Amino acid sequence: MARYTGSKTKLSKRIGRNLFLKGARSYSAKDDYAKRPFKAGEHGKSRFARTSEYGKQLLEKQSIRFIYGLQEKQLSNLFKKSFKATGDTGKIALGMLERRFDNIVYRGGLANSRSQARQLVNHGHFTINGKNVNIPSYTLEVGDIIEIKANKKSNAFWTNFNLEVPAGIPQWLDNSTKLTVKVINLPLDEDLPQEIKIAAVVELYSRKVA
Repeated sequence: MARYTGSKTKLSKRIGRNLFLKGARSYSAKDDYAKRPFKAGEHGKSRFARTSEYGKQLLEKQSIRFIYGLQEKQLSNLFKKSFKATGDTGKIALGMLERRFDNIVYRGGLANSRSQARQLVNHGHFTINGKNVNIPSYTLEVGDIIEIKANKKSNAFWTNFNLEVPAGIPQWLDNSTKLTVKVINLPLDEDLPQEIKIAAVVELYSRKVA
């Protein structure tokens, strides 16, 4: 299945909250979702009140897909691994998502959105521990270091790059060295995205893949 290329605002409206998919614009009062945070049509404002529990679980699953830019098969496979691991399935799944290559590029302040980070990874802008890696889903471990390739640093993108989104770098990452991000710890519970109702997604997938 091809990756979604339509309106990112529509995805936020489908879920019922701002997923911050549009980089700096998502944080602006001019953002389309900020001006009209509901689906178009006369019933747009009230549709979430009528959603069943199963429907809410589906919406929460979709929110994860949209936030991290995943296909259904990718997310399903990730939960298969999470169910097999020992511990809290939801926290394990979120931890794996947070340690994706493209997500760490974004979290570490080297991109203004996950979609931009994914594009940079695909185009081979980075190395991990000095080795070329262009797989956005690659999972990083403690001690791994992301660096911009030497032959890319002179590109117009990097010479003109400005971080335009709130620079809340999580404590499990270190970006004190310019244009470099190091994984210094695994993400703790408080580092995981609190807005995602992960228990609902675990319950949904427990009927599908467990």
